[in-house]
Amino acid sequence: MDPYKFEMQGRAFDNGDRLDKVAAGLTALQHVFDGQFRALSDKKRLYEEDRRHLQVRITRYEDGSFIAYLGAIYSGIQTTLPFLHGTPEIWEATKNAFEFLKSIFELAHKGGEVQVQQDGNNNTVVMSGDTRQIFNGPVYQIGTQIIGAIREFDDLLESEEVRRIGLTGPENSPVFSLTSDEKGLFHPPTRIDETPIRLTCDIYDFNKYDKTGKARVPNAQAIPSGDYRFKNIGNQAVDDFIISMTEPQVTLSCLIKYQHDPLSDNRIAEILVMAIAA
Repeated sequence: MDPYKFEMQGRAFDNGDRLDKVAAGLTALQHVFDGQFRALSDKKRLYEEDRRHLQVRITRYEDGSFIAYLGAIYSGIQTTLPFLHGTPEIWEATKNAFEFLKSIFELAHKGGEVQVQQDGNNNTVVMSGDTRQIFNGPVYQIGTQIIGAIREFDDLLESEEVRRIGLTGPENSPVFSLTSDEKGLFHPPTRIDETPIRLTCDIYDFNKYDKTGKARVPNAQAIPSGDYRFKNIGNQAVDDFIISMTEPQVTLSCLIKYQHDPLSDNRIAEILVMAIAA
């Protein structure tokens, strides 16, 4: 069993622990372990049989900030993981993946174009301008699997309420640490093109509460074809979007929010809808 220590610090854990923060933090932590297992075992998803090989158990708690001591059981899988060759420990592979993620998103937020290449020798090369970094081991494989969990932690950070979230591994070796002054780092930077465009598309999903939905954009439009998330930022009535789902096509007057995500080829984060017409 590999020992881990998971800690969340801030006012949310003074005089008892806020259940919403603790629950969300532990859920994100499970997603980290699930992601590392999927990456290292080259699986798309985990099944009940996999849970017999990967089990993360909380062994005890400690007062102060929220501190949980855990044990991760990787029963009988170390010798069969295809990506683990050359990496001494699973926790170290995850640490390296976190450092890889932090590096590429720091570069992205500086405004430079970030290129990520794998050289075929279990190395990942990150290039941005004159910067060139080499990461050894399965950092890309693990990084793409755990980035969602890292963003869940990022969303939990809240000034003094949740100042820091961290995980340490065997012999108190750091695996990852996020602080509230870095909040937003692991979300891709975005920009909005202020030039309105018109799109003819099919709206197939809409949430009336947060006024967001999904649209399928066909070929020969102002943006590449594909499925996109959209948000209503205009004065259009909710009913208009609900009715639009019964139409084969509608026309949107909108702005495009672009993102610079080094892990994704999709450069469009969201369509911002100002008006809709059948």
